[in-house]
Amino acid sequence: MFNLSQSTRNLSAFLALTILLPLTTTADDKFPLRAKYSDIPLISTEELAAAYDSIAIIDVRSTFEFDVIHVGKAKHISISKGSFGKMLEKALGGDKTKKAAVYCNGYTCSKSYKAAKKAKELGFTNVVAFDAGIFEWTMAYPDKSTLLGVSPVDKSNIIPKAQFVAKQLEASEFESQIANDPKAFVIDARDPMQRKKSPKYKVKSRLMPMDKLVGQLDKAGFKKLTAGKKLYIYDAVGKQVRWLQYHIEKNGITDYYFLKGGVWSLYGEQGANK
Repeated sequence: MFNLSQSTRNLSAFLALTILLPLTTTADDKFPLRAKYSDIPLISTEELAAAYDSIAIIDVRSTFEFDVIHVGKAKHISISKGSFGKMLEKALGGDKTKKAAVYCNGYTCSKSYKAAKKAKELGFTNVVAFDAGIFEWTMAYPDKSTLLGVSPVDKSNIIPKAQFVAKQLEASEFESQIANDPKAFVIDARDPMQRKKSPKYKVKSRLMPMDKLVGQLDKAGFKKLTAGKKLYIYDAVGKQVRWLQYHIEKNGITDYYFLKGGVWSLYGEQGANK
């Protein structure tokens, strides 16, 4: 019979522990905000799928994000709305004890935690945070997801984060390319209230708030105006452009770049808010 000596068994146990520890740390690091919101009840992707038909699912992101991609049956109630509590109560049929899951973009997005916390403070007793977020959900359950109004979702149409990162330029490079590209077509996609401070290339910019820009991408006039030109687009904080990219790609536009971090990267919060 094959037997390990005690010392060998001890060594094996030590090696096993050494191998397992990094895996545990990596798993915890996947959700870096959980420690900060340790009192918030959570629901996993698998648990949400199992409860899909009976649980209320609430998307607490912006309207712009929701319109690009969302959980199929989700109702949209932005956490930024002052009427968040009243809208949530209505969505739950006036029953503050009904179970609901709130979600945002996942992993590093704090809105799901904040929404669950706010709901608790408003007297809702059964609201949990789905902190894995919309992308993990869509990749796992494309048949219960909607992308640009289409369901089920073709997972090949999900834009990898690396593809988004590849279209971002640091502030100095963004400015340099605009200055040296005679065919640069610069777009300030911020809302008017976000234009307290603007970069020097504002004089070259077309003022097209995000919603207006999305509505123009497939128009003949816009296509004629931008034909043969490279689009340089900047928003307030560099986040909305991630969702804009879906509309850009859908319309076959390939020659474009975003300002990494938006105008906030130049001036801080004062460059993004009034």
